[in-house]
This record gives sequence, C-alpha cells and structure tokens, in this order.
Amino acid sequence: MDRWTGRVALVTGASVGIGAIVAKELVRFGMKVVGCARNVDKIQALAAECQTAGYSGVLIPYKCDLTRVEDIQSMFAAIKAKHKGVDVCINNAGLAHPEPLLSGKTSGWKNMLDVNVMALSICAREAYQSMKERNIDDGHIINLN
Repeated sequence: MDRWTGRVALVTGASVGIGAIVAKELVRFGMKVVGCARNVDKIQALAAECQTAGYSGVLIPYKCDLTRVEDIQSMFAAIKAKHKGVDVCINNAGLAHPEPLLSGKTSGWKNMLDVNVMALSICAREAYQSMKERNIDDGHIINLN
C-alpha cells in the first residue's frame, strides 16, 4: 500500500457499510479519500474518527446524488480542481427496492438502474478519463455489486 500514500481515491456510498469501511482503511494507509453520498453527516463523523485515530491519510466528505449526472460531473470537476484527479475509484454505492418484475413500480426500477448501473458507468468513465489525462498507468477502478 506504500505506493498509494498521498494518492487520491473516490469511494461512492462511503457513508455506511462496505463503503465506509473501505474509505476508512484507505485513509489509514495514507490516501486522500473523497467519500461521497447523498448525506455526508456520517462521512464527516468518519473523517473525524480517522483524524482522531491519527491515520496518515484524510477523508474528504462530498455530497453527491449519484442519480444526477450533473452532481457526478461536478464532483469529478471538484476533485480535479482540488486534488488533480482520481487515481483509484471504488464504485460501491448501490441499492435495492422490493420491486418484483411483474408488479413492481417503474420508479423503483429506474432508481436502482440510475444508481447501480448508470452512476457506476459514469464514475468509471470519468475516473478513467481523469487517469488518462494525467498519464496514470497504475490506477484502479473497482466495481462492487
């Protein structure tokens, strides 16, 4: 993990569960981690916890609604402006609604597709472009599902 010290990771869905654990561990190993979610209160608390623990990295909470393309693009622009770009992208955000195929609501399906497929795809594309622009040849995109 030494080679990642000071490098930038994006973790989607970083407010709870696997995303929060991954973000915390990357901070522990010295990365600058942009943790995004619709509600950043829990990420702010996690960032404070990491700082109190003396971790060598930093967790940067970022409010982003992954169902909104504009929010995703704005997030990547902010990461570029403040941190030069993304070196690692952990597409962790995901959700499920109990919407059966034969009786489910279209709005529930659309929400699941927007977060689980479209946001993942857009974040992967934007992360790749960020790496390509900076000639990063050792970056990673990890998709969890």
